[in-house]
Amino acid sequence: MIIIRHAWLNLKRNRFSHLKAGSFILLILLIVFSLLQIYRMATVYFLDYREQAATVVKGVQELNQTGQANKMNPTDYERLKNLSYVKKSQLLGQGIAASTLVQPKEKDQTTTGFYSFPPDQTNGNYLSVTMLDNDSLKTLLTNKKEKLQGSAPLKENTCVISRSLAKANKLKLKDTILLGTKGQEQKVTIVGIAEFSTAEWLTTSSTVLINWKTGTAMEGTILQTISNVMFQLTSKKEIKNFVKDFKKTESFKDFSLISQGWSQGILQSVKDTIDLLFNGLIVALILGIVLIAVIYQLTVKRRQDFYTLYLMGMDQRTLALSSSLENVMLILGITLAAVAISQQLSKWITGEWLIKLQKSLTDQEPFVDWLFPHVDQTALWLNSWSDYLGFIFLGLYLVITLLLVNLRIAKIVREPLQEVAKR
Repeated sequence: MIIIRHAWLNLKRNRFSHLKAGSFILLILLIVFSLLQIYRMATVYFLDYREQAATVVKGVQELNQTGQANKMNPTDYERLKNLSYVKKSQLLGQGIAASTLVQPKEKDQTTTGFYSFPPDQTNGNYLSVTMLDNDSLKTLLTNKKEKLQGSAPLKENTCVISRSLAKANKLKLKDTILLGTKGQEQKVTIVGIAEFSTAEWLTTSSTVLINWKTGTAMEGTILQTISNVMFQLTSKKEIKNFVKDFKKTESFKDFSLISQGWSQGILQSVKDTIDLLFNGLIVALILGIVLIAVIYQLTVKRRQDFYTLYLMGMDQRTLALSSSLENVMLILGITLAAVAISQQLSKWITGEWLIKLQKSLTDQEPFVDWLFPHVDQTALWLNSWSDYLGFIFLGLYLVITLLLVNLRIAKIVREPLQEVAKR
């Protein structure tokens, strides 16, 4: 009891000194614990999104010996789409069609995709035509209601054009455009005008967006059609079964499958952020320990009560134990405060980052059903070696503090006259 009583009296007696040193140490612990929790949560988010991406299989159509793509049968796609383990799917066709429409001229306009057209065709009176299944059209256009005027082209011989193409040709809703070479023109009605982003690989400023029914009807009109498919499965365990069913389908025999490799690009920025956080965490841990040692060294040297209590008759054992208990209570209080504050701070930071990450993934892959990761806070503890860093840091913090205090007391007991000379 006397040790506890002296420890409490020491805390009260040195409260101003503890407040000054504790403020600096609290700041250090906040930085370390915040970085640690942000790193762990970011890692969990990355692993969750990587697991989601692992359920997605993409297929890219290969060209035949003549440099053309084989005919695609949408019925085969519907058969695969209706498999019990297929969660979501998308069928994309791209090509060009002759047209008398004026193509908009925009600065820094880039056309992206899985292929490129010969310059003599794209520079002439040709428009880029993108075909999507109805579900994908709804996903693409209804998610951008503020940028879509009209409706999605779900009926045959309907289309959506870009706002810049409409402006360049003074087109409006319900106008009819002609696609195809002279004598083989196909009439298509404009049911929507949208502002396509050049960040999306499936659209350019001169794209005409149609459904597959319209594309099939315009088979002789659209040139160099190439198809790409995406299937999101309920589990990555179903990939083997899906590949078997995929290869059995006639239309997909000349498709090359891409599984997890496709996601490396869009998740690379997340991986880079995690690596940067880890490096920052290691630096913070090392600097934190050094700064804590320096702060405590200066604080302990300035304390006069060790010498005073020793002269008043307190033995070394009682002095050492009460001072150690005093610092343990101080460390416990600072640590609990740092953990509580850093949890709220890290939740806010990672929450904002997760929202931006979700939006970025949705923009890059709008046809994948990205789900927000659900993180169980208790699951964040002790799941990997990095989760022990916080305990290692606190252990070093405690050992350094107690070591400095006891070394100071031992020096005073061993050489009391030197202490008198300093005074």
